[in-house]
Amino acid sequence: MMPFLFPAHRAEAATYTSVVSDVVDGDTIHLQTPVLGSTTVRLVSVDTPETNYNGQNQGHHAYDASNYLKQLLPPGTPVTIETDVEEKDSYGRVLGHVWKGNLDVNKEILRQGHAVTYYIYPNMKYYEEYRAAMLEAKQAGRGIWNPADPLTELPFEFRLRIGGRQPDKYVGDYYTKTYVDPANYKQIPVENRVFFWTEADAQSAGYTRDNGGNTGPVLINEVLPAPQTAYTKEFVELYNPSDNPVNIGGYIIDDIVGGGSAPYTIPSGTTIPAHGYWVWETSNYFNNTGDDVTLKSPSGTIVDQYTYSSTAYDASWYRKPDGGNWSATQDSTPTKAASNQ
Repeated sequence: MMPFLFPAHRAEAATYTSVVSDVVDGDTIHLQTPVLGSTTVRLVSVDTPETNYNGQNQGHHAYDASNYLKQLLPPGTPVTIETDVEEKDSYGRVLGHVWKGNLDVNKEILRQGHAVTYYIYPNMKYYEEYRAAMLEAKQAGRGIWNPADPLTELPFEFRLRIGGRQPDKYVGDYYTKTYVDPANYKQIPVENRVFFWTEADAQSAGYTRDNGGNTGPVLINEVLPAPQTAYTKEFVELYNPSDNPVNIGGYIIDDIVGGGSAPYTIPSGTTIPAHGYWVWETSNYFNNTGDDVTLKSPSGTIVDQYTYSSTAYDASWYRKPDGGNWSATQDSTPTKAASNQ
């Protein structure tokens, strides 16, 4: 048998071999022989719905993920465990990327729609690969992303609620390199999230505090994804928080970066006056069951982004005040091209 070889960019990874004893759930397995003194491996950087957390579960999505992993890794399956910066968690479990031959099991679970990315700094290996796998599943409507039967609560949200706890990790945006307080995690798109145990960790990683979401010269200020009666068009409102006009010609409005609907390029010569608004109206662009709203500069850099998990009809998601934090609830009387005060 030829030895297991990682691609060149993985040559320095710490790797260990063992054999699967059994599958606990969608993101945890037991080994027949211990690795780093433990027979339990928590698949790192992915999170699957809970089958048993304080005696409660997340329904069939949780068991779908568990059953998928059981089919993929039946007892006796040889595996290679690749660790990251932190090799074990506070429970003593090995944190690992599990390889079955040349198949990255963590990545495949994401691609099949059974998990979300769950990156906790400093374990950041394969970030963009895993993100792309999750977005592929999301775009295809697989598993937890099925628009007819979506997972209504992310696994970590479920654990917080069942445990009676509040968010406790700072959350950064991998692309803008900004972070928000734990309670404001929804301001960061799911696929861009990086969790930090402490604010000092975020800062040491090169992230800066998000100043009310103001990460560019213009901002996404209000979004109406589902018109029905009072409104006939979806709309995205941009806001210029500066004291000078801003030329937004060539800026791009998108939903899921790298997938989804066709990007819309704002016509050349378009400007937003100081503290003013610009509105793009469209039809059948955003999904009612959740989507991303992305604003990119002409060079393709993400300037601002907002993610919602669901939406009511004729209601908007909005910042309040203009350019401030996103509201946790929708506005049933949208203020298109006007102040959100």
